[in-house]
Amino acid sequence: MIQIAIFFAVASLLWTIGSLSYQWLALRGHNRDHSAQSGKPAKGVLYNFTTAMLPSHKETMRLHPVKFMAGVLMHIGMFAAFATSIHLVFRQGFYPVISTLFIFILAPGLIAGVYLLVRRVTSPLLKSISVPDDYFAVSVTNLYLLLALLLHLNRMSATVFLFYSALLFIYLPLGKLKHAAFF
Repeated sequence: MIQIAIFFAVASLLWTIGSLSYQWLALRGHNRDHSAQSGKPAKGVLYNFTTAMLPSHKETMRLHPVKFMAGVLMHIGMFAAFATSIHLVFRQGFYPVISTLFIFILAPGLIAGVYLLVRRVTSPLLKSISVPDDYFAVSVTNLYLLLALLLHLNRMSATVFLFYSALLFIYLPLGKLKHAAFF
């Protein structure tokens, strides 16, 4: 059964990579930038991936530090869950020290994700600008974090986790979660 789950996970990951690549190529071919170039593009890229990412340059960090940190923790947890999926494709087990480390990454990520979902449901402003895919994306993300955490706590089988990972990979290029790849 684990081999079927691995096949399904790899196939869905290939679907995700192919679909997102197609979307990226389609965007690059049709959205020409007609603005006048100023400065050096390499310098802009360097700035965007260094200085611009510092917390001190983020308005959200200055005005809403708890919400900013919740987002950071949830995203770090997602990277750990994704790493778990990829690892399981190549090796079916984890060293205890790795699982312990992932537990300490996934648990705060899940708590932060639940906090962000509750905030989205209870905030009048967020409710007014949210579409169903916003709720769905946060919900499937939280479930992914929970299942990864349960896997590392030895409360879930790798097969179930891989099947869920595959479903998430299929959804990724179709919904809001594609921002993870396009970033």
